[in-house]
Amino acid sequence: MIKNLGGKRTVLISTHILPEVEIMCSRVIVIHKGKIRASDTAENLLKNQRTAGSMRIEAKVGNDNATADLLKLPGVKDVVAEKDGDYTLFQVRLEANTDPSEEVMNLAMTRHWGVRELTRRRTTLEDVFVELTHADS
Repeated sequence: MIKNLGGKRTVLISTHILPEVEIMCSRVIVIHKGKIRASDTAENLLKNQRTAGSMRIEAKVGNDNATADLLKLPGVKDVVAEKDGDYTLFQVRLEANTDPSEEVMNLAMTRHWGVRELTRRRTTLEDVFVELTHADS
């Protein structure tokens, strides 16, 4: 109903349910502490962010210095490693407009890691909101 109205009229929605905003709205305005922090299409807001989501890697890496190796890859912003039995879970934050998946797999093959999972998580409007509202906090 709201999407149908939006074709004929301007509809202002105030919500914290950002996945619905991505589906329903043609434009998004982020207001923080009474100031407009961003106003654009959801697509442009996602495209112009400093981070491009993250990557989750679960692998057997042995005594390898895997975190340092991952940090050397282009597009990798930060790596947090957590041991889980024989496996290590890596949460990798990525730079905008990058996808080092191929480089990660090449590194894993070169180092003989046993990769159980490699998942890429794209940036969401929630990520955009957090980045915009925590920039001055």
